[in-house]
Amino acid sequence: MATSVAIAGTSGTGKSTSMGNIPELKIKGLDPKETYIINVSGKDLPFKGWKKLYNSENKNYIESSDPKVIVDVIIGVSSTRKEIKNIVLDDAQYLMAFEFMRRAKESGYGKFADIGVNLGKVLEAVRNARKDIKTYFLWHPETSGDSFKLKTVGKMVDDYLTLEGLFTVILYTKVEKGSDNKIKYSFITNNDGIHPAKSPVGMFKDIELQNDLGLVSELIDKYNEGE
Repeated sequence: MATSVAIAGTSGTGKSTSMGNIPELKIKGLDPKETYIINVSGKDLPFKGWKKLYNSENKNYIESSDPKVIVDVIIGVSSTRKEIKNIVLDDAQYLMAFEFMRRAKESGYGKFADIGVNLGKVLEAVRNARKDIKTYFLWHPETSGDSFKLKTVGKMVDDYLTLEGLFTVILYTKVEKGSDNKIKYSFITNNDGIHPAKSPVGMFKDIELQNDLGLVSELIDKYNEGE
């Protein structure tokens, strides 16, 4: 079973940025030779030269919000692309949102069941992927009482799927201004009383971590290997 990681945060808080190599921000990012990006929303990626690093010619990039296409990609990468160690679904919540918008005029509750089933198939493909693959779902959160949760298209889908239970690691983004007036972007690694982040004990040393998926990937590998 692949390691499943959710990166939750609102737009502009450093989710997609964490994929790229950005020396000026001290972000290592993920190695394009070992990474396949599924761009669900189709937006440009926020790091320099991304189109040369991720494209169809390099066979490491696709733009799609079709669950069937995404399932096929995950299965194909897992079975035939041994060099790929990371699969990223950027803005994964749009898997549900786009289908909901396409079917908004449909009456009845069947569409919600279909949306939940289709997302479930993607998550099942991830669970059945190679053990050495890490899958990153970049996700928008929503408020739930005094805390946060992974955003869906409504209670019916929430009743069908408890998303948080399907991820080994859930990291929440945090943005704050430091004493030097510079903006600091980070990931919260465990529940801080507001953000319901989670990770296995000892995987991450501190409650906050640089928003760098390269670093996250390295620490996950070290934890899994007992280092």
